[in-house]
Amino acid sequence: MAGMEKGSQFHVEGKLWYRMPEDAADDDNPDISDLMGRAEVAGFWKVNPDNTLGLTVRHSLRANTNGSLRLEWLKKLGDSGFSGNNSGLRFHTQLFSGYGDSLVDYNRKRTVLSVGLSLVDW
Repeated sequence: MAGMEKGSQFHVEGKLWYRMPEDAADDDNPDISDLMGRAEVAGFWKVNPDNTLGLTVRHSLRANTNGSLRLEWLKKLGDSGFSGNNSGLRFHTQLFSGYGDSLVDYNRKRTVLSVGLSLVDW
């Protein structure tokens, strides 16, 4: 894993991983690396103090191009938390397309829109 940032406005990180081989007879998920990927690049842009945009791309690093794409928008909610500090509460919208949205469905290609709350930037 490696990352870099430019001030507090831009943040990029990359990850590579290797799945330890298992005996074929005992392997419950033999195609997980080909579907979910072996590498990931994520970037976040803090547009202003209240809004952050993110993009994450995962790839199998093989000829058949499996993996996923995730777009995110985080919107700050509220100005204060405990003791008058930033609460860190964010409205979080995410659009995911590809394999590996969850480990239960790692082998099904899905497109999912999620909306919720995130606690970030404590």
